[in-house]
Amino acid sequence: MRRTISTLATLAAAGGLALAVPGSAFGANGFLAIDGVRHDDPRGCFEVTHLSTVFNFTDTPALVHNVPGCAGGPVQVIPPGLAVQIPGTHSILIG
Repeated sequence: MRRTISTLATLAAAGGLALAVPGSAFGANGFLAIDGVRHDDPRGCFEVTHLSTVFNFTDTPALVHNVPGCAGGPVQVIPPGLAVQIPGTHSILIG
């Protein structure tokens, strides 16, 4: 009996993880615009090489890093629905 309950609990946990993981493989819903260039359902790191206006029209906060490649910790957060000016040599992580 205990083995059956343990097996059922393990299967239920695995099923929950299987349902949760595919959602993380997709980018944010909406779009991110960097200097007028639209990125639909963005995911990953975007380089900002010069002073740029960034519009975050997604359902996910965008994290601004002060170095290229989204290295180090974020220095600013762009909440969904807001626009921010970002200086050059920065990068934005989303999704």
